Amino acid sequence: MHPPIKPYNSFFLETKDKLHSLYVEECGNKNGLPIVYLHGGPGGSIDPKNRRYFDPKKYRIILFDQRGSGKSKPKGFLKNNTTKHLIEDMERIRSILEIKKWVIFGGSWGSTLALVYSIKNPQNVLGMILRGVFLGTKEEAYWAFNDSSKYFYPEIYDLIKNELKENKKKIFLKLGEMLESKRKKDLNYASLVWEKYERTLSLLNPGKINLNKFKSFKKKKFLPNSPFLEWHYTKNNFFLKNNEIISNIKKIKNIPTIIVQGRYDLICPPKSAFLLAKEMSNCELCISENSGHSSSEINIKENLLKAVNKIFVKVKKRK
Repeated sequence: MHPPIKPYNSFFLETKDKLHSLYVEECGNKNGLPIVYLHGGPGGSIDPKNRRYFDPKKYRIILFDQRGSGKSKPKGFLKNNTTKHLIEDMERIRSILEIKKWVIFGGSWGSTLALVYSIKNPQNVLGMILRGVFLGTKEEAYWAFNDSSKYFYPEIYDLIKNELKENKKKIFLKLGEMLESKRKKDLNYASLVWEKYERTLSLLNPGKINLNKFKSFKKKKFLPNSPFLEWHYTKNNFFLKNNEIISNIKKIKNIPTIIVQGRYDLICPPKSAFLLAKEMSNCELCISENSGHSSSEINIKENLLKAVNKIFVKVKKRK
């Protein structure tokens, strides 16, 4: 990773509908190749570590917290919080910063957003770096939030199922219902177990699993944000038509793209990355062996750094 850097510019940008205020920051070289970082979730946030993927001498680095996420306000606000609105926000940021074209860097949900944005605005995209590809389909959602634990962590799956006293529904559907409950006890349990579950599945080696941590949680003043936004998007099929990305892939098939994919990613398995790479004509698929989903894993980090250097050369050659 590159050394830590601080933004040379940070601000809050009011959205077009005036309902949200987005936190935006710029780092690196003002005259460098523009690259925008898209965080995961939905409901994740940017982190100072995210800036360190990019050479600050070569890149003009733009990072922002999506609607309802991170430092953006109001936190957790769901009104006008859809994929379409996030894409409009990206265009607004690009326009305000007077950027003609940019490279897009996105992992997990960030890869979904990168692909949908590029399909809608291919003329503004110089290249893409994607990690842990998620194509926004129902099948992928069911796998990520239900079936993956059923097959790889059956002890966790059964424990949550028993705690929920649920036999008919998929556990994440039941947890989703609880995330909409007016009972604080339901909100507390559902959000914390969702976060713990997802964190466990995202790592190749999460360490010793303490099953007691999936049984009960102490009441917390502040609940994690991402489960609420993830459920909001998941229950609405990520505000996409089924197979919308693959059905429109011809619009972006020539955009230079590098995919970094963990071989043992339990949340976003390699199948989606492979399918995407097969449909694109200017795409390099880099499988990170001995890696799961998280960008914090060593092989994933190393391959992302290589991808950032490669895409710089590819884009410069095309200019």
